[in-house]
Amino acid sequence: MENETVNCPNNTKINTYCSCPKTDCPRHGLCCECVHTHKNRVTEPIIKRFPHCLRDLVQEAIAEG
Repeated sequence: MENETVNCPNNTKINTYCSCPKTDCPRHGLCCECVHTHKNRVTEPIIKRFPHCLRDLVQEAIAEG
């Protein structure tokens, strides 16, 4: 998957809005890899299965649910 995300034409635009505080993460700014990694954390609580940038939306959905 690495080659696909590195060549993503939207990486520069997406990186501008990356809110993840873990700037030392090798996936920082590579949204496709980040989402893929978090999605596969099946033993983690649901909130940790979403990247940092989407957690506010998840919390909002849970509160409305």
